[in-house]
Amino acid sequence: TDEKFQSQGLSAYTWPTAYLLVISFEMAYGKRIIKSVDLKTLSGPVIYTNMLGWPPMLMFAAAGGEFTRLKEIYLENSVYMFPQVGVALLFVGCIIGTGIGYSGWWCRGKVSATTYTLIGVMNKCITVLMNCLVWDQ
Repeated sequence: TDEKFQSQGLSAYTWPTAYLLVISFEMAYGKRIIKSVDLKTLSGPVIYTNMLGWPPMLMFAAAGGEFTRLKEIYLENSVYMFPQVGVALLFVGCIIGTGIGYSGWWCRGKVSATTYTLIGVMNKCITVLMNCLVWDQ
């Protein structure tokens, strides 16, 4: 039996249900963009989705006080420089993230929305499994 369901009832499935609804909409909408919007290159949808992510990211940063903290760091240390290793890792992360965006949109254009969703769910399952194998010792 499901322990969470036993203790919390149907409310135990609130977040999984919300996730299912959001991801289903996103996958179908993404496929519709591929079919209906004339984005001439693969870069079009990648840039489009990356730009859609900027406003919420900036709002969360402002709400979390990130801009204030960054300003305080610079005011305290006028010659403060980010560590070179940190900058290099940030750069590598940006390249990998961009590659993930390109491969995701390429795959989305090649398969149905259902298949793409299944691929995404399987990827998440494998990621969780690897996390359990590596970190949960």
